[in-house]
Amino acid sequence: MKAADFQPGFPGELVEAAFTERIGNADRIAKGLAFVPNPLPPADLNPVEFIGRVYEELDRAKTNLVKLDTSISALPEPKIILSAMITREAQSSSKIENTFASLKEIAVAELKPEQSRNETLEVIRNRHAIELALKSSLPMSRALICEMHKTLITDRSKRPGQLRDIQVCIGDEHRGFSEARFVPPPPTHIAATFEAWERFVRTERTEASGAMRWPELIQLAFSHYQFETIHPFSDGNGRLGRAIVNLTPVRQGWLNNPVCNLSEWVQQNRQEYYDRLLRVSTHGEWEGWVRFFCRAISEQALLDFQRVDRINKLWDKYIRLITAKKRSSLLGQLLEQLFTWPVVSIPQAAERLGISYTAAQRHVEFLVELGVLKQLGKDRVNKVFIAGKILDAIRGQGED
Repeated sequence: MKAADFQPGFPGELVEAAFTERIGNADRIAKGLAFVPNPLPPADLNPVEFIGRVYEELDRAKTNLVKLDTSISALPEPKIILSAMITREAQSSSKIENTFASLKEIAVAELKPEQSRNETLEVIRNRHAIELALKSSLPMSRALICEMHKTLITDRSKRPGQLRDIQVCIGDEHRGFSEARFVPPPPTHIAATFEAWERFVRTERTEASGAMRWPELIQLAFSHYQFETIHPFSDGNGRLGRAIVNLTPVRQGWLNNPVCNLSEWVQQNRQEYYDRLLRVSTHGEWEGWVRFFCRAISEQALLDFQRVDRINKLWDKYIRLITAKKRSSLLGQLLEQLFTWPVVSIPQAAERLGISYTAAQRHVEFLVELGVLKQLGKDRVNKVFIAGKILDAIRGQGED
């Protein structure tokens, strides 16, 4: 990263930084520049003019989000939809960081973590971090994000739950610090920039001064850029930053459900995503970034609306099947749990339903007869069953 990369008026300052590089078997200190972003909101943007320029994308994104949010709230069992969406978001967000696990692997890993790949367990921790934040009483804040980080990261060398104390750089590690694509703030600047970010995120919608507030989605686009730019942790920044997009609207009360997903669409447009973020830092191109962000939110909402429809239709079909057979209401509870997590064993079903092993076995075998469940593998003792059609509904046709 060089000073010449940054055009006049870029939204920050360049400061000296030192980075420890590993060359062969020895460490060496490389010196260069790091970027420290200015506090939000951008001081050189006129809100009225800016909103007018991006209004079409902004309005479309908000309309699609509200439509999705309302449709889920109107469902008789919204939690089965939301659980599926959170899993999909965690999977896609991890993919952006080159951590790959299929939905089938993720589902099985929750039941058999000891037999699962590390990559799959990483995705599950990503999901758990989102779920933790949704249940927490903490506001959107440094404290909440540090709690999420502790859930997401288990490697002690990466300081779970603590801000980084080393300089990092983004780019090809083989080309070294001097050729880094981007260098976030030095550790000495992280606390102050993160505190400024928190103040911006937690600012009330109406100010005593009467100054105009930015629309929620634009504020969200600004805050996501800023978090990724600060890069406050040694690892997990991208996944946390995208989770914050999902969580903030619920925390701030302008959506009822965590439906503001970013990752699945961004994963398909990853290079543009990185380029747009970088161009804000180097050229102050806020407009291009906000347009991209709104387009991502809007198109992802449409994808999720289709997902909601698929899952809800399958739920209705299965409920009609078991109702027609006049089976125990416990079967409906088991079905609900399968939509939340589409893999089950007989001991697990017995524990969750509070019934005997034999009774749970009858319920599981009945769902196998109906085609809801299918045994995974050929194990005669520790049988595991998977709801394949539920997985299909979550991921969409033709996806892994």
